[in-house]
Order: sequence, then structure tokens, then C-alpha cells
Amino acid sequence: MTVKDRNNLRRGQAELEAKEDLTPYLGKWVALRNGKVVMSDLSVERLRSHSEVRDTDVIVPVSRSHGGYFVA
Repeated sequence: MTVKDRNNLRRGQAELEAKEDLTPYLGKWVALRNGKVVMSDLSVERLRSHSEVRDTDVIVPVSRSHGGYFVA
């Protein structure tokens, strides 16, 4: 993602925000598209290999200790 101005930055950050509860995915990797979970898996490699997951989807791990996620 290329950030050219603050509006692009804000739109990019909004795409990273999950719009649903990630608690069911604790300890897994999730693919997010428009803030919605498309697919989840314990392995990021397997997750990326699913045909439902697009190259443009955001891939994030869901921490086991929190209902949120972090981007590494």
C-alpha cells in the first residue's frame, strides 16, 4: 500500500481493522477483506494457499491472550 497523503493513510488503516469479533479465531491467522474474516488457519502458509484468499487480503495473527490482533 502506498501512502500519498493522510486520507490514504486513514483509508489504509481502516482496511486493517476487523469489523467483527475475532475471539473465535484466537491463536489463528485470519485473512481480512473489507474488515471481514474471509478464512482462518493455524498456519499462515496454509491460509495463503486457500483459493478463497486473495493476494490483496490483509493477513494478521490473532493473539491467544486478547480478542484483538496485531500487525507484525
